[in-house]
Amino acid sequence: MLKQTLTLCIALSLALTASAQKQEKLYARFGVNAGASILFHNTLWDVTPLGGLYKVVKESHKPPAAAYTQEQFEQDYDLNKSFMMPRYGFNLFVMHQQFPVFLNLELNSSPSSYQKLMFAATLGVGKDYRPFERDYFFSGHIGFKRVFHDAGFGYETLTNSVGNDVAREYLATFFKPDEGLGSQSAYMLSTRIGFGYVIGRAERAAVGVELYHELDMTNETARQGGARMTNMGLNLYLRFDLKQTSF
Repeated sequence: MLKQTLTLCIALSLALTASAQKQEKLYARFGVNAGASILFHNTLWDVTPLGGLYKVVKESHKPPAAAYTQEQFEQDYDLNKSFMMPRYGFNLFVMHQQFPVFLNLELNSSPSSYQKLMFAATLGVGKDYRPFERDYFFSGHIGFKRVFHDAGFGYETLTNSVGNDVAREYLATFFKPDEGLGSQSAYMLSTRIGFGYVIGRAERAAVGVELYHELDMTNETARQGGARMTNMGLNLYLRFDLKQTSF
């Protein structure tokens, strides 16, 4: 699957480059984004650093007390395999005006922690549809996303999965294992649909909302406990046209 992904990304990149060499118009838009997403990491706890923490806690429940099971540990700490996180950041979106190929560069907060950053690029196909030259438009885009580095993915993914508020606050003060969850990069399939509204007489800016889903296709052996970066969310944006082409 990864080889097919890379092959398609290279093909799309060559198509975009060829179009640019023909001096056909491209447009570039800079966006400011804010919203929230749900991370579905689906981690198997027992093979992560949290498994070691369970063993420590288990020692305080020796006989004659009843055996302290992993299921009880998960209930006591309210361990979740998904959680919501606020998101914010910036993006640079480049697309051909006629051929629906795009490149989107992102610098956003991590879906694992709003305090850490994630850098990624998406290459794919899609289009904004503006019916009857009205002030509003619809958009749909799908592409292969390369997360180069997600600084929040790791021990903060585990810490923020603890639903018990008191336990999570205490855990965050000392639980910082070096190994985390493994690779902080990913290959993903990204899908977005949205609705926007053009503002200003010059039509050089737009506001809008997007729904998105990002499926992690990274080999599970690259991570501890099969942890995933799969997420879905809602994004509010303000975008500015950088090439005087209007929306």
